[in-house]
Amino acid sequence: MTVKRAARSALIALAVTAVSVLAMIGIVLAVSNGPDQSYRSLDYQVTVLKNGDLKITQRIDMRLKAREGDQPWRQLYQQYMLNASNLTNIVDVSVKNLTTGKSYNEIQPQSPEGVDESTWNSRYAGHWYIADVTGGDDYPQPYTPSATGDDGTAGSGLGAGSNRTVEIGWNIPYTTKANSLKFEVSMTFEGVSTAYSDVVKFQWEPFGRRNKIPIGVVTGTVRFPEGVNAGNSWAWLHFAGASTTSRDSDGTLHFTVNDVRNGEYLDLVSMFDINRSQGVVRTSPDAAKEATIRDETMQENRWRQEQQNRARWLLAIVLGLCLVALVLIVGGIIASIRSNRQSRYRGDIEYWRDPPDMSPASAASMLSVLQQVSPGALASRQMASTVLSLASKKAIAIYPGAASNYRGIDMSHTSSIQLSTMFQSGEKPSGRLNDTSTIVIMPRSEGERASLGLSPSEDAALRLLKAGSERVNSPVFDLRGLKTAFKGWKSGYKVQNRYTTSVNNEFARLGATSRSGGSARLLGVVAVLVGTVAVIALSLSGQLALGLIAGSLILFGGFFVIFSAQGTALTNKGQNLAGQVLGLKRYLEHFSDFTDRGPADLMLWDRYLVYAAAFGISKAVIKELAAAYPQLSDPQWLDAHADGSLLYWQYRPFFWGVVAGQMGGFGGTNADGSFAAFDPGTLSANMGDIGSQLTASFADLGRTIQAAKPSSSGGSFSSGGSFSSGGFGGSFGGSGGGSFGGR
Repeated sequence: MTVKRAARSALIALAVTAVSVLAMIGIVLAVSNGPDQSYRSLDYQVTVLKNGDLKITQRIDMRLKAREGDQPWRQLYQQYMLNASNLTNIVDVSVKNLTTGKSYNEIQPQSPEGVDESTWNSRYAGHWYIADVTGGDDYPQPYTPSATGDDGTAGSGLGAGSNRTVEIGWNIPYTTKANSLKFEVSMTFEGVSTAYSDVVKFQWEPFGRRNKIPIGVVTGTVRFPEGVNAGNSWAWLHFAGASTTSRDSDGTLHFTVNDVRNGEYLDLVSMFDINRSQGVVRTSPDAAKEATIRDETMQENRWRQEQQNRARWLLAIVLGLCLVALVLIVGGIIASIRSNRQSRYRGDIEYWRDPPDMSPASAASMLSVLQQVSPGALASRQMASTVLSLASKKAIAIYPGAASNYRGIDMSHTSSIQLSTMFQSGEKPSGRLNDTSTIVIMPRSEGERASLGLSPSEDAALRLLKAGSERVNSPVFDLRGLKTAFKGWKSGYKVQNRYTTSVNNEFARLGATSRSGGSARLLGVVAVLVGTVAVIALSLSGQLALGLIAGSLILFGGFFVIFSAQGTALTNKGQNLAGQVLGLKRYLEHFSDFTDRGPADLMLWDRYLVYAAAFGISKAVIKELAAAYPQLSDPQWLDAHADGSLLYWQYRPFFWGVVAGQMGGFGGTNADGSFAAFDPGTLSANMGDIGSQLTASFADLGRTIQAAKPSSSGGSFSSGGSFSSGGFGGSFGGSGGGSFGGR
């Protein structure tokens, strides 16, 4: 495998990997079926009062998607559970629309069902409410705060052991969708703490298992009463997902949790020195500090041990996948290198002076096995060289310029010298001679076809040209006219396909190549499947980053194997034919360097030009020939020796005085009438390159024909309450048990 091929394969593999990973992530997101409502972010600013109550301010950034049937959004809400043991009342509610800056006023709860848009927007939107929805969301009742006795048990409205569901909501104008709505919602939770003999303790649950609204990121800051610091307070965060925790020297807690899914809960367990509290309603004579630390330590150790075990299993699975993929990729690279070696010529032929033992189209195919050639370029080279070969065998004739230049002339019986004399005598061509070519179907292509010695590909190309001549109703036509003839011809592709099939079959019958790279591609495909499983499975299990890293590396390796492997190997016969093709190509490219050339070489140049077109080196070869044979610069020599050959029309137009002036001043005569020589180096940018011209023209023709085709259907992990080691799973059911939603 060459460095160039390896680099090219790596770039392609990298691009395909990127596209594949993005597509798989899109599939994962589509399968996850994102919710209609979500919180982009949720920030809590909480102050713990001396009596143990919590003053809570939320800053919410919400996204609302368009719902089925274009049902509008009108009401957003949060629901909390009241009970005598950890949350008795919710008071001091306020709502502010941070997007508009408007503070909402309180209103009686009102279901949006059955209220028209105008009435809703004018009467209810822009207000907040608090309701008792214990009997169901469809039956909101006015909320009456509970009264609690001095012993901490509920008074009127909240008996011991009873529960109530309270909804705090705010009405918005009819909204179909919104990418970002920001609100500030404040409230005070009463009766959340219990004063023990040594500490005040609470467990706050801002959202619980009943919550179905996902949250992108949750941040929180919890401040304690004056006098509380990191030395006389303790805290633990219960959250099963990714989280970070920290605290300041004054005891202030900070936490961040990411990607809250449906049904996930967050609980903050905290306690502080009893001497820093005052007026806590719920009391207990028991001590709680040591028991709480032991219980939280046990939960944290158990959770982190489970996570460690899970991580080890996950790592083992990922390493296993990577090991399997590594074996596949290494094996695939070895097989790919072997396939590339089998596709290279390994003989000792450096130069080959004779035409190879195959048709021009097959020679182009052979070169494409040895060197990277795009399918489009290969097809154009095959057609151009085959048409030139037909001209060299006198089945057709090729002349420069448009067919209109030769109107009124019997092209089947007129020599090149006669045409040149006509142009020189003042009968100017009607246009430039290097922008198209005129093709003449010679009479012998019918009556003497057997004597022409046409290969199958040449015979098929001749039939294609004859089909074109029938479309234009003339045996004389130019390539522009041929394109016009095929344009819109719905059956034209069938003629072209017969030619293409003939070219492919002809090369196959040589027995020069065999299929290879199958094992490399198979190993690459299996590696790609492993990488795909890694990306999708790890992403769905919540390990997106790991899935992207491991899966992308595996995918890249698999795709590299697939794209670097060679699909064609040279047989023993193919090695000899490959040597002829490469040897002739080198000989043509370096022709002017040889000192032992003779007349026989010049006699072969019609065929050389044919194969130069097959190799895509027509421009370079025309220059090499002009540099090697100075006599090509003599128009009289051309008239005497090159009439009827491909050589004539490569050089002779440069010496028509007026035409040469039209072409940019090359050649012509001096002021004294003597011959003016030309610089062969200019040929590459001007007329003398019929091979390249035909290549480009037939590529355009092929696209035109196809366009007309009809469509087809271990140890301790505990933080000890320092709030420094992140969250962990464990106890739930704290004060609030919040759940969010919208109507």
